[in-house]
Amino acid sequence: MEDQQRQLDELRQAVDQIDDELVQLLSKRFALVESIADLKRQASLPVHAPEREAYILNRLPSENHRQVFTVILEVSRALQTEKQHRPSF
Repeated sequence: MEDQQRQLDELRQAVDQIDDELVQLLSKRFALVESIADLKRQASLPVHAPEREAYILNRLPSENHRQVFTVILEVSRALQTEKQHRPSF
């Protein structure tokens, strides 16, 4: 039982490390999304780009990945919408 608990702890620690990396990568992605929002605002382009989202989802290897990225894309759209409605200085 002790060995199983140690293995479980090690696996959870590895998951925590990956989660930390994911947070860093998502932060970078969201910063880029805000830059995209600025360009879309300047070009009077809509926030929602269904063809781009379909491209992103279709290149993923599994339904699990698509489910996660669907949420990421929803958050990205919300960030862009919020950014476009903020006053620009």
